[in-house]
Amino acid sequence: MQQNVITLVKKYSSMWRWALVGVTTVVIDYLIFISTYSVITSVLIANFCAGLFSITFNYLAHYFWSFKSQADHSNSGVKYLVNLVIFWSAGTLLLKVLITAGIDPKIAKLIPIPFIAPLSFLSLKFFVFKKKAI
Repeated sequence: MQQNVITLVKKYSSMWRWALVGVTTVVIDYLIFISTYSVITSVLIANFCAGLFSITFNYLAHYFWSFKSQADHSNSGVKYLVNLVIFWSAGTLLLKVLITAGIDPKIAKLIPIPFIAPLSFLSLKFFVFKKKAI
């Protein structure tokens, strides 16, 4: 039984590392968004400020640790930016709609996560940090 667990952890190690980096990124993003939004009350500006810090952490942690990428930063960085623009735009739009609908920003900021996170993992694994075929 213990050997089966070890085998599963090793087999899905990039997924476990991705999840840990993702949770840490969400905490950073959430705290900065809530802090900024309480002062500025602009979803776009608060989400941009939060994203600036959390995305930098996210890229570096995924590149060096989650996916242990060997890709040139100019290649993976461009792909990451495309990925970022798509998911950040979708998340910000959904966040704006939720807050405009009267949902507390502290709750609204968490709602997009279960929808965007799985798509982000697949995009990062198979597009941004895709391993080269040997």
